[in-house]
Amino acid sequence: MKSSGKKVNVSAEIKWPGEFPKIESKRLLLRSVSSDDSSGIYRCFSNPETMKFLGTPLDEPELVGGIVTDYMDGFSQGCSLVWTLEEKSTGNFQGTAGFEEFNFLDCSAELGFTLLQESTGNGFMTEALGAILDFGFSWMGINRIHAGVLPENTPAVNLLQRLNFKVEGILKQSVFFRERFHHQMILALLKEEVEN
Repeated sequence: MKSSGKKVNVSAEIKWPGEFPKIESKRLLLRSVSSDDSSGIYRCFSNPETMKFLGTPLDEPELVGGIVTDYMDGFSQGCSLVWTLEEKSTGNFQGTAGFEEFNFLDCSAELGFTLLQESTGNGFMTEALGAILDFGFSWMGINRIHAGVLPENTPAVNLLQRLNFKVEGILKQSVFFRERFHHQMILALLKEEVEN
């Protein structure tokens, strides 16, 4: 087959915001993580039920400082973008969600999210992730967003599938916590799948 001789230039670039972006949904304000969120984040990361599929629960409140710092520094260092989910009607912390890691060369991002146990089942995370995905695809220009979850984490798998993520495969024994290796299911959504 002969080449047409035409060179096709395809470029992709993730656009990084100059200041931390605030996003509003119907019931939530998505804003930057601050030290004021420490108690809420500790409630998430110390709850055995919440952490059942994520890792070992925190057992010391002082340990949450490192998580808060990582979230805050992630934006300033240009390596992650994680929002606090604040309920607009009450001002209460509900959880965190966002892009925990970027691959700037391949224009992709890894999605992560954590919700207070008492807030599960009320649609907050579906609402928050819908707004975050829209921002990532539309404003930032991300091409592929993926998430890794344990296959037995049915609520997270169902949530992602409701948002049109497709299962791509299983990474066998790819994460280690609670003294054993766990499989990880990879689900992903492409920008073109949202646009079509």
